Amino acid sequence: MKSIKLISIILFLTLFSNTSKAHTPTWTDGIACIIYSHCTSCHNPKGIAPFSLTRYEDVFANRFSIAASVQAGSMPPFPPSQQKRKYAHANTLSQHEKEEIVEWVNNFAPLGNASNIPAPPVYNSSFQISAPDLVLQIPNYTVNTTNDLYRVFVLPLNNPDQRFIKQIEIVPGNRSIVHHALVFQDSSTLPLQLDNSDPLPGYSAFGSTGSPSSKLITGYTPGQGIVEYPPGFGAAVLPRSYICLQIHYPGGISNKIDSTQVRIKFGSNTLRNITTVAALNHSSTLLNGPLLIPANTIKTFYSKIRVPTNRTVTGVMPHMHLLGKKIKSFCVTPTGDTIHLIDIPDWDFHWQGFYTFQKPVLIPAGSELFGEATYDNTTANIHNPNSPPRDVRQGEGTDDEMMLIYFNLAAYAPGDTSIIVDTSTHITHHNNCDPNNISVDPNEISIYPNPSDGQFTIEGIMGGFDIVMYASNGQEVFEKKNLNGKSVVTAKSLSAGTYYIEIITEKKLRFYKIIVLN
Repeated sequence: MKSIKLISIILFLTLFSNTSKAHTPTWTDGIACIIYSHCTSCHNPKGIAPFSLTRYEDVFANRFSIAASVQAGSMPPFPPSQQKRKYAHANTLSQHEKEEIVEWVNNFAPLGNASNIPAPPVYNSSFQISAPDLVLQIPNYTVNTTNDLYRVFVLPLNNPDQRFIKQIEIVPGNRSIVHHALVFQDSSTLPLQLDNSDPLPGYSAFGSTGSPSSKLITGYTPGQGIVEYPPGFGAAVLPRSYICLQIHYPGGISNKIDSTQVRIKFGSNTLRNITTVAALNHSSTLLNGPLLIPANTIKTFYSKIRVPTNRTVTGVMPHMHLLGKKIKSFCVTPTGDTIHLIDIPDWDFHWQGFYTFQKPVLIPAGSELFGEATYDNTTANIHNPNSPPRDVRQGEGTDDEMMLIYFNLAAYAPGDTSIIVDTSTHITHHNNCDPNNISVDPNEISIYPNPSDGQFTIEGIMGGFDIVMYASNGQEVFEKKNLNGKSVVTAKSLSAGTYYIEIITEKKLRFYKIIVLN
């Protein structure tokens, strides 16, 4: 009996070893699609990144830095951890995609079959909202700056009545210089006065708009497309409001022109209002304030607020400045349960954004909302603007600090947490890529229920695939061909036991263990 078990193990390990070594990634059979899907929105001839990655030659020339950045997790930049909370449209690489890139580089970055090179994406100043209800465009603004520049442009909505924004899209006029942007609404005339007092288009302001009545709507980061509120929701704008668009232009720009647009699609007046509120902030909710980070110290601040009524949260945006090291927010319900909302373990001021949950989250009445932020005011912080370090306090300037956590909030209604904002799996592909060439991440494939009675569902594969099932002794016992996408498999003739499922796509072979019960 022992010899039979040993043979079974050897058979399975040999089979797995042979199939896992059968594939060597090449540019044409997968790497191009990974790069096109995750990298070229910034790394294109008109993008914000310092070099383009739309051609094989570009990627080959930068292959070592790409592999190092991928392994370090710094590229593509998506700072929030997704271990305890998933976010919609997250531009992250799976572990398998990372391994594919590193293996490709280690194998001298082969091209593969040159006749199968996927068409690269084309980037220009085109937009995604093709039929907007309103287009607002900043005046042509010539950017000349040696340091980071934050410019606010005031754009009148000319809305006599309250309206609800359903979709909003920021289209940079010059993608190579627009690092990020924040969109505010303001029904006062103060931003217009500030604009009129500056001889150039717009006016300079860091952090906010300089107006206490400005309310944040959303933000833009490179590679972002349309911001669309979940079904049934919208962002209400007050009558006769202004859109205040704060654009961050990085230092080192000389004589370049920007003409960024804001494109808006309105929804019906029956939409439920989503407000964007800094519920956790350095002004009123700090437990160990004031926000002061002494020189040569690392200090953590804590913030807390009680939520009086049931609230639906659809997204979150933390905000700190250059001393920020890490920040997170979570909720503790009256029953003692913890709801994780955001965790950015390695804060980078230059890569901050608004993160929408894949599904809205209920914060029950009586819950306590917590924030925790750590700041590094030592010489070890390469982003520290002061050398030697000095005491840093709360303020609007780049060299000052903030602790703000914005939330997209709405009054809760039954069914909110069942709304699906983003149905995509981790396997993504650029439109010009054959999805069968995309590497399948085994950690993202779901086979359920497991154990099963012989009928189970396979989910998480894009495109067609076949399966073969093996008994624990290596004997083939079942196969099913020409499956596609989410598929239900019925193999109820199998006796109780442990089986291995081989999933076969055009380019990959993967094994999974499943238990069948009678």
